[in-house]
Amino acid sequence: MIKLNQIARQKWQIQGQVQGVGFRPFVYRLAQKLHLSGHIYNSGNGVSIEAQGTKANLNEFGRSLTNHCPRLARIDTITQDQLDPDEFDTNFDILPSRQDANPNAMVTEDSAVCQDCLRELFETTDQRHHYGLINCTNCGPRYSIATRVPYDRPNTTMVDFEMCPECHKQYSNPENRRFHAQPISCPSCGPQVEIVDSDGRKIEGEPIKIAQQLLLDGNIVAIKGIGGFHLAVRGDNQQAVDRLRQKKHRDQKPFALMCYDIKQAQELVYLTDSSISLLKSSAAPIVLAPKQLKTNIANSVAPNQPRLGMMLPYTPIQHLLFDKEDFPPLVMTSANLSDEPLVKDNSEALERLGNDQLCDAILWHNRDIHRCVDDSVILDMSNGQALPLRRARGYAPQSLKLPFKNAPSGICLGGDLKNSVAIVKNDQVIMSQHLGDLSHPKAFHNFQQTIDDLCRLFGVHPEWIACDIHPGYFSTQFAKELEKKHSIDIVSVQHHHAHAASVMAEHNLKQSVLALICDGTGFGLDGTIWGGELMIANYNYFNRLAYLKPISLIGGDAAAHDIRRTGLSLMYQAYGNLFTHHTNIHEIIPDPKEQYFFATMLKNNTNCVPSSGAGRLFDGIASLLGVCQVNSYEAQAAMQLEALAWQGKHIELIGDNFIPFNEFTKQLDTTSMIRTLLSLKNQGYPNQDLAKWFHDQFVDGWLRVIKYYSEKMDIHTLALSGGVFCNQYITEKLTQQAEQSGLKVLRHHKVPANDGGLAYGQAAIAAAHSKNKFIQKRGNYVFSRTRKVN
Repeated sequence: MIKLNQIARQKWQIQGQVQGVGFRPFVYRLAQKLHLSGHIYNSGNGVSIEAQGTKANLNEFGRSLTNHCPRLARIDTITQDQLDPDEFDTNFDILPSRQDANPNAMVTEDSAVCQDCLRELFETTDQRHHYGLINCTNCGPRYSIATRVPYDRPNTTMVDFEMCPECHKQYSNPENRRFHAQPISCPSCGPQVEIVDSDGRKIEGEPIKIAQQLLLDGNIVAIKGIGGFHLAVRGDNQQAVDRLRQKKHRDQKPFALMCYDIKQAQELVYLTDSSISLLKSSAAPIVLAPKQLKTNIANSVAPNQPRLGMMLPYTPIQHLLFDKEDFPPLVMTSANLSDEPLVKDNSEALERLGNDQLCDAILWHNRDIHRCVDDSVILDMSNGQALPLRRARGYAPQSLKLPFKNAPSGICLGGDLKNSVAIVKNDQVIMSQHLGDLSHPKAFHNFQQTIDDLCRLFGVHPEWIACDIHPGYFSTQFAKELEKKHSIDIVSVQHHHAHAASVMAEHNLKQSVLALICDGTGFGLDGTIWGGELMIANYNYFNRLAYLKPISLIGGDAAAHDIRRTGLSLMYQAYGNLFTHHTNIHEIIPDPKEQYFFATMLKNNTNCVPSSGAGRLFDGIASLLGVCQVNSYEAQAAMQLEALAWQGKHIELIGDNFIPFNEFTKQLDTTSMIRTLLSLKNQGYPNQDLAKWFHDQFVDGWLRVIKYYSEKMDIHTLALSGGVFCNQYITEKLTQQAEQSGLKVLRHHKVPANDGGLAYGQAAIAAAHSKNKFIQKRGNYVFSRTRKVN
């Protein structure tokens, strides 16, 4: 028997992703194995542990906490204290959770169904055979059903489902995989799956089998998942896919596909090892991969695109749907009209999807979804480097670190397109799921709700609000409402400065860098539209070193949709007033009256907005080449242009500087490049070769300027951000050539390069300034400042 003077007692306070991941059962079993007494409980601040035993066993216990924790767990901070032994403490217990007034606990992201649950799902003798809501401590819904912390059943949407004796027995058994699994349920006591017609009338029979047959027959079925509803239709039925496009008002934007397994997916796309790992991961995102040359998939699934978005089943219901021989791949797209938020509630599904509006039937269950969380989208770059394009299910609300300590709490509102918001607390940035385009009223309402939801869930009492400097952004205008509500300061951050800070923060970088930020649009400090910018930047200031020569956008934002206008603007830049006599103008706009109208606007500078946006340059080139004349969705033209560039052959020309840099004006002049491109086109060069030549010239032009300033300023780190760096061709070629020139290149791996990562950059800038006590009195502050560089 061990004497009291031979034992010790220690306390651990752990913060991070330690609730809803089986951490307490793991600690309980570990304590039993090492013959320790004590207790563990969840709190609003994470997990608290007290353990008592021999010093050797306590040391082993401490090591195992960090080295062998559950697969979904992540420890951010751990503190350890010595306590006096308690001679009366002989057991190790899991105590009831404690609710803190100011919670700091993290909430775990939703996870794909695990292999153990899948085995039980298809085991005919199992209690949960064919139960479409099976889960355990290692998988299932978390963030989407949590109403508050600590993460316990009463704090989830499972609160109204009382466990049956068998489920409670498993929940209470330390040796069971469902020990303290909060969403535990079974067919006897849990939520039920059923199928209804588009009017909400229940269809009698086996719901899964009925849904399978409806899909095989070409019908559109709405299917409730973890974070909301999908609209599903068989992907090899052209008529069915076209009908879905018509109902959803989504003319050409690619749909994602769900396949039964990796083998079926490989019949449609080329998958690298890293792509396969992503598809099979607990996050289970959509992965963009190159199409196979021949497939049986309908052309309208992803028209004029070289890639398909692929995903595997990640919910039990989805796995059951595919449990039928020769079941085809399914289009799985968000259940909404284009640009609206995802439908998550059953009543909402009937209102917005039913009555033959968007679907023919609805496969749902009665476990409520507390917050809608869309599918994440990942682009698998070369060498296994993944680039998030949309960060949502499986990743949100994972926290990201700030590159400095003791930052006060705040709210970051992001931009208006591809919006995500963020909160800052305890030197962590908690990014929301993807929220979309705020110009849509329903999306803006969801944006407002998400801000309140994050602040309430994580107990944030903001001391500042960060937003974009664009005065017309909905997010910027809402910041003023929050300023009044909380009586705190607005921190206005320039768009491209936020992009730079975002990729810097990802890499925990503290020193100044050269940042190349290329996107479609962002409000500049001079009141014009920026978007092709090389800057020196840190979290306190930036300086604009070089930018693309601005073009005049006819009608301003209208040119982002009707890109013929941008094509004309490039011709005007290249040829001046004589551009109307150029033969290529008739290919872009055949109607003489329309030609005259737009030409007059350009010549008189009427309702024309200057823009250095790289995204608009890509649009204009696509228009000049006849690749695309209307962007029916964001970046359509640029995506089609990149697809051609991958197929092109090198064009050898005399001279190598078609986008020269003028150090006096700080501009990269695209005039020569545009003239040469049109000349080559008129000589009969194919579009794929011209697209490749343009991409190469874009990279070469920027690389010359980057090398110039790198040597001049003795800075050898280059950060890349902005939506243009979702272009794999540009990103990889520029990275390769910059690295060959001795530069260290920073790219995004955790948040999107597009505007979905803006809030993270805003957080880093605003937190840095507020930490340095630049806020001295109430009022509006623009913290994206420039500093003169000699």
